[in-house]
Amino acid sequence: MLHEDMRVVGSDEVKTGWKTDFDQGNIDVEFRAACNVALKPICDMESPSGMEVKHNLIIEMVVAEEWAPIKRPTQATPTGAARVLRTQFHLIMTERAGLGISWDEEQPPMYEDVPVSPPTYMQEFDFSELESDVQHLNL
Repeated sequence: MLHEDMRVVGSDEVKTGWKTDFDQGNIDVEFRAACNVALKPICDMESPSGMEVKHNLIIEMVVAEEWAPIKRPTQATPTGAARVLRTQFHLIMTERAGLGISWDEEQPPMYEDVPVSPPTYMQEFDFSELESDVQHLNL
């Protein structure tokens, strides 16, 4: 049984900051893609049982036609004709780096790594056996 659930984890409107070049037919805009952490988004994942989580950036642009007199281009009037352009891109969402535990570097000792008993301590030593080398010893 296929079940699909869709949630919006971030949205915004960009109405300013456009760079236009009508001679070459280019329109450029920069924006930041972010999600609302209060909505508790889940990272991208895929399990063998068939469950998967994916994130898509969906961009919708409304292109409206306007009419303006040649001598007064600032007095544009909408004609009513408009088109909605929509595209989407797959984004990979992960957690912030450095906030989790690195189990490769900080894992607890394994049972086979722990010795059976405390280490044996050195028995009493007779310094007279060292003869003249005692002066070079430091504790």
